[in-house]
Amino acid sequence: MSSEPELRPGPPWVMEEMIWAQADLPARIAASDDAERLAARLGAATGDGGPVLFTGCGTSEHGARAARAIVGEARPDATLAARDAFEARLAPPSRGLVVAISHEAGTAATVAAARGASDAGARAVLVTAHPELVPDGIEAIGTPLHDRSWCHTVAYVSPLLLHAFFAGLSPRRAEELIADGLAARAQRREEAQRLAGCRRLLVVGSGVDEITAAELALKVEEAVHVPTTPLGAEKVLHGHLPAADRDTGLVLLRFDPDHRDERDVRSADVAAATAVLDMPTVALGAADLATRAEALLAGAVALQVLTLELAHAIGTNPDLIRREEPLYRAVAEAGGAG
Repeated sequence: MSSEPELRPGPPWVMEEMIWAQADLPARIAASDDAERLAARLGAATGDGGPVLFTGCGTSEHGARAARAIVGEARPDATLAARDAFEARLAPPSRGLVVAISHEAGTAATVAAARGASDAGARAVLVTAHPELVPDGIEAIGTPLHDRSWCHTVAYVSPLLLHAFFAGLSPRRAEELIADGLAARAQRREEAQRLAGCRRLLVVGSGVDEITAAELALKVEEAVHVPTTPLGAEKVLHGHLPAADRDTGLVLLRFDPDHRDERDVRSADVAAATAVLDMPTVALGAADLATRAEALLAGAVALQVLTLELAHAIGTNPDLIRREEPLYRAVAEAGGAG
């Protein structure tokens, strides 16, 4: 982790400032030489038919999964994979391209995965807000805004934008999606109030919304400390609901535009099943999205603002992900967490 976030006595939290700082992030990233260099590396790798592996840990792993989905839509014939950095470190590829994501450039497993791939013969790049910290042998792809909260938001959206621009998303459209998500804060506040009394949450989506679900589950557990399980829309209907009741909240995600009608129908089945249990339910989505990149970006901002409003509703400080408490500081140190 980077230097400690500011420990504030109350809101506005640093996380909130970082979420709103994303408004002009598309223009800053699109104008950077780093975006051009990453696009060149991805273009060369996918054009040559070689494998491309995306990797990271935590939020950065979700960013890697999102990057794989975005590039896969733009280059459907490419050989792409996404793995968490520990697994990637155990079996480094000997050819192709490895795109590692580590916002702080200090996540040991991610740096080791990139270094191992480079040593084995693959080309390795590291997407980070601290390019000056990237070890020799790994190409740094810098992002312009450092996330000053440990409940990372900018750290997720930055690699999304880099890969979305490669896939053809315009900076203007990216700015519109982010602005729409920020403008929905009052609605997210009402939804957070609906979920605030729940002892547990389920976050459910299909397609690329499963990636958004995983990131939302991580944000809620980091920021609000409520156990949260991400599940696919089909998966939740096969054995998971016996553990749910009216104290379990549901967040149903519908951003992915692919097979829209089928996904809408199955999501409605999930809503019908959970309604029998009287589960508090929130639906996040948008009907005007055309690509995976748009769906992932719109979902990212929605999940961030919902998490922030949940923190306000429950009264938690999201910024230090509970490490201001000695017990949870010791937990992180015992596990070697980055």
